[in-house]
Amino acid sequence: MPFDTRESYLTEAAALILDDQIMPAVERSHFDFPRPTYRVSVGFPKHARSGRVIAQCFSTDASSDGVNEIFVNPEIDEPIRVLDALTHELIHAVDNCESGHRNFFAAIARSVGLEGKLTATVAGPALRSALEDYCGLLGGYPHKRMNASAGHKKSSTRMLKLSCSECGFVCRTSAKWLGLLDPDARCPVCQHETLNP
Repeated sequence: MPFDTRESYLTEAAALILDDQIMPAVERSHFDFPRPTYRVSVGFPKHARSGRVIAQCFSTDASSDGVNEIFVNPEIDEPIRVLDALTHELIHAVDNCESGHRNFFAAIARSVGLEGKLTATVAGPALRSALEDYCGLLGGYPHKRMNASAGHKKSSTRMLKLSCSECGFVCRTSAKWLGLLDPDARCPVCQHETLNP
């Protein structure tokens, strides 16, 4: 069943993961949470530009219609990595992000086969095998990696700091304007004789 959009692919994957992995683990545990309402989309999670956040779940409080919003970073296109990150975020959705990476989250993450540091889990062998099966059912992930840093020009303007040794006044200017500044310019605050670059 090929999918035309990333969102339809991720929504179907989320349903498989919840039905087969997460909700059975919740039922086996001493926790009592219902199946969450959620939306899954591709987009930059908060603070994703640091390069470490590959997916994020927002609590129902963040959405005007009271559903968990899950975003998968568009810089990730490897299907198994996308699905193990989605598994991680769906566990957060079940308890509406209440436990952070402790208690409920830790118990269910380990139960479904997520391994590693709880803030940056990866699928262990058993879960990876299940995710590979889901990838076979779903077909190709209809997304190609986005390079968010491509096309951004770095600013070529380097601001130079000028300061007054007398009163501590500080200002910044470009080399162009510094070159046009009168060499005998005085501090605009205390009228001291020189500004030091």
